[in-house]
Amino acid sequence: MSEATWAGFGQHGMRADMNHDETANMDFIMSFYRHLGRNVAPGHRKVYDERVKPKFEKENGREPETRHEVRKAMLKDPYFQFWSHLRLYGQGKSYDIRREIINRQLSDLIEEAKPRDDDLGTVEIDPDFEVPRYQKALDMHWMPGSYYTERAEGDVAAGAMYDTGGLYIALSGTIGKYNDGAGHAVVHWLNENHPEFKPERVLDEGCTAGGNTLPFKYAWPDAEVNAIDIGAPVLRYAHRRAESLGYEIHFAQRDAEHTEYEPESFDLVVSTMFLHETSNRAVHNIVEECHRLLKPGGLMVHVEQPPFKWFDDPFDQFIRDWDTHNNNEPFWGPMHDMDLPDVARRAGFHDDDIIMEMAKYCSPTDDNPYREAPGGWFIFGAWKR
Repeated sequence: MSEATWAGFGQHGMRADMNHDETANMDFIMSFYRHLGRNVAPGHRKVYDERVKPKFEKENGREPETRHEVRKAMLKDPYFQFWSHLRLYGQGKSYDIRREIINRQLSDLIEEAKPRDDDLGTVEIDPDFEVPRYQKALDMHWMPGSYYTERAEGDVAAGAMYDTGGLYIALSGTIGKYNDGAGHAVVHWLNENHPEFKPERVLDEGCTAGGNTLPFKYAWPDAEVNAIDIGAPVLRYAHRRAESLGYEIHFAQRDAEHTEYEPESFDLVVSTMFLHETSNRAVHNIVEECHRLLKPGGLMVHVEQPPFKWFDDPFDQFIRDWDTHNNNEPFWGPMHDMDLPDVARRAGFHDDDIIMEMAKYCSPTDDNPYREAPGGWFIFGAWKR
């Protein structure tokens, strides 16, 4: 596992400045997460096998049969209670630190993010945009204000909050210093399995701060790359971030369920860890919209975690379902229970063209964006005939 420190986080023109104490605080949170993942979390299996499962069997005359039964049993054990509390404490503390960092320089970040005449790409904000209910109902990941809230004209705070920490801290830098490992993993999967595929027009859905958008422009410099999200603050931030790194990306505030792009106007429609932050109805609408947007021969790719049914042990399913009940991601579990091939069929894709497989995990470096690492990403996608 990487021993990344905050000093290794990617430098770009929208990165918030941090003093010595703030950097030290961020390093502490990274070490704290690493300790929880490496030294504490593995104990759940022992607690379950030696304490929780035997007690359940004694009370019910059988083993737990579902992840829900395992969760309800584990909730009563102090080890799991303590670990969950520490994980949420680390996340909350991270938000507190980042909020102070960003608030003291927010006016400068807002000014920096403004579009310029010499920009390579564009950013399109819709003043009448209606945020979907599944996002307005909660603060996703407990992030204060979620990804769409605006408290100042030209606000970029949500983008800065997401990019300043978040995945880099939680995953200890293993997805790259620019949090772009999932995007590079999609390209790497395509290069290995479909090297002839060279999209001319790409759409990234749910792009947030744009970390996983840039790998597509890196891979195919001549392609037109578009990226959409529901949050104006993350889009403004993503635009300037991309510009500062030298990428021409076209960002727009649009709903992936109804993008308003022309039919058959994209060769590749992709998302990374996005579907689980929507809803059952939205997933159906999004996949239908992907089918509408794709040219014949085009490809839809959604990166997620594997379906629960891929794991026979209800304990393994339970471990992967923590976010549903604790991280303000209520659709995480239901989404990973969905019959995704059926969703694709209903949208117009054919059985033989549907993709359900694992892509190799990429931990990018400056020299090799496709450096392979243990683990993998689940890919749900389909080719359009």
